[in-house]
Amino acid sequence: MEIERKILEIDVADLRQKIERLSPPPECTFSGLVRVRYFDFPDERIKNARDLLRLRTFVFDDKTAAPYTEFVYKTYKGVRKGAKFFKEDELRFEDDKQYEKLSKILIDLGLKKTAEYEKKRIHYRWGELAFEIDEYPELPPFVEIEAASPSAIDAVVAFLELSGHEQTPETINELLARKYPRKKLDGLVFKKVR
Repeated sequence: MEIERKILEIDVADLRQKIERLSPPPECTFSGLVRVRYFDFPDERIKNARDLLRLRTFVFDDKTAAPYTEFVYKTYKGVRKGAKFFKEDELRFEDDKQYEKLSKILIDLGLKKTAEYEKKRIHYRWGELAFEIDEYPELPPFVEIEAASPSAIDAVVAFLELSGHEQTPETINELLARKYPRKKLDGLVFKKVR
């Protein structure tokens, strides 16, 4: 079960310092670019169930690790105590070549691509906790905290001095619709430097 909450409009450098000073030191498992595609049936049954079918490829900033692909189905289990609950089934492929192949298979099966976007992510693992610092093009950064319970999220939010920030269990689509209605997830990509 995945239990998570977003803390909005953070100072990335400040939060990274606080996370990296935790004891024992957390492990930074990823820092880089994430390319994402969502898929659904033409009748939008996945979206209507509030579930998610997602394909992602992860490209490390430092290029010392090979890119990988992740294929996930998340089953929505509701919101309790300010945290979102999902049952998550995931496959991981140790290269990024599967990203296009799996996209083609899903489309050949009759699904449609409903969104494609990218974000920069820094992921830390600290025992049972995960911190995912996300930066989307043209949006203020936020951190998503995953823990074993909403009360564990509350404790780490207080410990990291983030209680004064807006917190939400919303998906990125819900967050955009409510807080940034002029931004659309589909097509949200970083400008390429020439």
